[in-house]
Amino acid sequence: METGKRPKNPLHKRVWRDLIRDWKRYLMIFLMLVVTIGFVSGMFVANHSMMSSLNGNAAKFHREDGHFELSRIPEPEIISAIESGEKADMVSIFRSRAYDEAEDEIEKAVRDAVEEKVREQVEAGITEKVTAAVDAQIKAAGKKLPDEMRQKMLDEALQTAMDENYEDAVQDALAKAWDSEEYKDALSEAADEAHKEIDEKIDEEYTEIAERYELDQSFDPVPVNVYELFYKNADEHITGDDSYKGRIRVYSERSEVDLYDLLSGRAPENEREIIIDRMHADNAGIKTGDTVKAGSTEFEVVGLASFTDYITLYENNTDTMFDALTFNVGMVTDEGFERISTSLHANYAFTYKEKPANESEEKTLSDHFLKALITQTAVSEKTLEIKDYVPAYANNAINFAADDLGSDMAMGGVLLYILTAVLAFIFAVSISSMLEKEASVIGTLRASGYTKGELLRYYMSAPLLVVILAAIVGNVLGYTVFKNVIVGMYYNSYSLPSYETLWTPEAFIRTTVIPFVLMLFINFIVIVRMLRLSPLRFLRHDLKKTRRKKAIRLPRWSFFRRFRLRVFLQNLPNYLMLFIGVTFVMLLLSMAVGMPSTLSYYQERMPDMMFAKEQVILTDYQDEDGEIIRTKADGAEPFSISSLEYRTDKYNEEISVYGMAENSKYVDITVPEHDDEMWISTAFSSKYHLNTGDSFTLSEKYENKQYTWKIAGIYTYDAALAVFMPNDRFNEIFERDAEAFSGYLSDETITDIDEKSIVKRITADDMVKIAKQLDHSMGSYMLYFQYVCMIVAAIILYLLTKIIIEKNERPIAMVKILGYEDGEIARLYLITTAVVVIISEFAAMALGYLLMKMFWGIMLQKLGGYFAFIMKPEGFVKEFVLVTVAYLVITVFDFIRIKHIPKVLALKNAE
Repeated sequence: METGKRPKNPLHKRVWRDLIRDWKRYLMIFLMLVVTIGFVSGMFVANHSMMSSLNGNAAKFHREDGHFELSRIPEPEIISAIESGEKADMVSIFRSRAYDEAEDEIEKAVRDAVEEKVREQVEAGITEKVTAAVDAQIKAAGKKLPDEMRQKMLDEALQTAMDENYEDAVQDALAKAWDSEEYKDALSEAADEAHKEIDEKIDEEYTEIAERYELDQSFDPVPVNVYELFYKNADEHITGDDSYKGRIRVYSERSEVDLYDLLSGRAPENEREIIIDRMHADNAGIKTGDTVKAGSTEFEVVGLASFTDYITLYENNTDTMFDALTFNVGMVTDEGFERISTSLHANYAFTYKEKPANESEEKTLSDHFLKALITQTAVSEKTLEIKDYVPAYANNAINFAADDLGSDMAMGGVLLYILTAVLAFIFAVSISSMLEKEASVIGTLRASGYTKGELLRYYMSAPLLVVILAAIVGNVLGYTVFKNVIVGMYYNSYSLPSYETLWTPEAFIRTTVIPFVLMLFINFIVIVRMLRLSPLRFLRHDLKKTRRKKAIRLPRWSFFRRFRLRVFLQNLPNYLMLFIGVTFVMLLLSMAVGMPSTLSYYQERMPDMMFAKEQVILTDYQDEDGEIIRTKADGAEPFSISSLEYRTDKYNEEISVYGMAENSKYVDITVPEHDDEMWISTAFSSKYHLNTGDSFTLSEKYENKQYTWKIAGIYTYDAALAVFMPNDRFNEIFERDAEAFSGYLSDETITDIDEKSIVKRITADDMVKIAKQLDHSMGSYMLYFQYVCMIVAAIILYLLTKIIIEKNERPIAMVKILGYEDGEIARLYLITTAVVVIISEFAAMALGYLLMKMFWGIMLQKLGGYFAFIMKPEGFVKEFVLVTVAYLVITVFDFIRIKHIPKVLALKNAE
């Protein structure tokens, strides 16, 4: 050793020996961290790459800033007015039109009144003159006639005079009246009174609309470009697959807005070619070259694409869940579009001429543009209604995938940190056990001059080295293997465009730096607290912070039972940690087992939940000739349906409002006594905790109308959030014709109504699409996740039971010296742990189930719709079996570990 040169710290070599000596424990932790870090880093890389692609494609493919659908194709001047972004002066326009319409009516009313008065006066004058003439004639004759005779003469004379002079006299009198000042004053007075009534009515109606849409608040014109984006909905049929039932939305050729990323094939070139969504094609087994039908019109699939406005296949923006299984989007040439016979939807996309800087500004622009759209369509001379309005920032078809990618990142990060924290505490317990085991060595080292800092660095080195190595390997796997796995999962759920892998520092920070710091902090706290003790206490193995004044008196049980109880009490902190680990696993298993169980439950029972096998929604209850549309389908029953919003602070939920026929065989409800009482579905009741007698308020989406009703009863219907009332009351509330209805309920397929008169058919397949889509997107992964949870449980149990056995190595060696066999020793230690594990499983199953129900409710608040979280009894059994099997496997290793504990260990460091 050279003078003045500090010798190398021998503890450095000991770190590597510790890792080799305890390689099984560190390998388990290493593998768990590698898988977790690899999966999460792969998720971050895939998310970042895909999000960059989605954000870039918004400009690249000229994505819309929103779209709206009108009840008909409007006149070009209305489109121009909408593009200006200016509000129409509704009051002035309505007043001018009303005045013009009222002018003729006012003049006619005044003329009719004057004419009536003139006719009365002329008739009275003629009657007076004729009566005087008849009386004079009778008097001149000198005879007294009977009254009957006189009246007869008077009637004959009056009739003759009226026939000869009445009309001429009336016309002469009217001509003078029309030129009189009295007539002009009466006409002016009537006009003023009519205008006043018109003004009051217009002001009242405008105030109602203005309050609903805040039309009188600050407004800036929002110039936009409006593009035709017409589409037709039709049933989809796949040639060669008669069992398939789906729907397709076909757009005419796009060249200016909402373009597409062609992933394979080419664009359509003639009227018989079509490109369709790639995700749906994968799910339905459609390939380029196959033939599909839109209704009765046949097309050849020549390309598969990702449409920039349909990244997620939502048929309607208000749907609870997207449907890539039975809903498809396609594009054809303009000539091909004309071949499809179903009704056209006058849909228009718009883009802002001045792009907003952020989502807050985009929302402001959208609100202002909606005001312009409402006013410009309202002043149309022909009836023009807004059927739908969806700004891009609120469009689920555009945003759901991106939001889900973001939530996956957040969930993955939380999972990583929780698992890292669990492992850090396991490390801490392990190190605490090691410190107790090596107390004499630590005391000697401290007495020999080693500082607390040197010992701190030594005992923290092994776990931190494992974390660093796991982070490196995990990141390498994350950027390669796991990234491809995650991308495959996303492509299996969403209609994503092509992407380019981007390297992000965020993945490194969140999967490497933060877990490292978390592990460092937890271990630092545990080790520092232990190293506060004096060297003498380490030498004496006196490491307890508090001293028990006297031993706990145990019950008068058998020796084995008392021994096991003593083992439990001595290892209580470790068993508590074991319970936390089991609870964590059970929570994950509740999701992995419960979600497929829930989806399966609803898929099996949805047909029975529906009150009719088919709901046919009509465009109108009358045909073009004004005749009521009827069907001869057996048992078909007319009904009405509308959509209102149930508004909360965070979310507006769409509620279906049904008007049912009297004595309906499909929805058996009693007619409430009061007009403000309604029935609601069990799904509505369960989601928002509404009960009989409670009041609730629903609102029109685009009008300033609210309806407050009282709950008369709860109808057993779990398929949707709904309100039920008699149809006559429905028509009265929504100001419809007394005989009006929206469609038919039927258990028999309705075939005798023209498809052009049908807006939509709703069947059990439509209602169950949420469960089917979730099952398709996540169901297969849940099975894998169950076995991952089993492996995680095995690793956690392995690490904790290993610590418990290591902590009791000397007592185990002692009982071996006393003559106990390995099997008897296993009964002492392993049965205790087994009992704790089993009790923990039962408690953790209940706790995990309750936590999962809570998380499920939170998730549904964001998704909309409702279906209860269902865990079948066999699901609980499966959870128990998975964890128990994992423990039984670990028990084999524990028994081997006990078997290899040498007897000589009892004689070491004996005091």
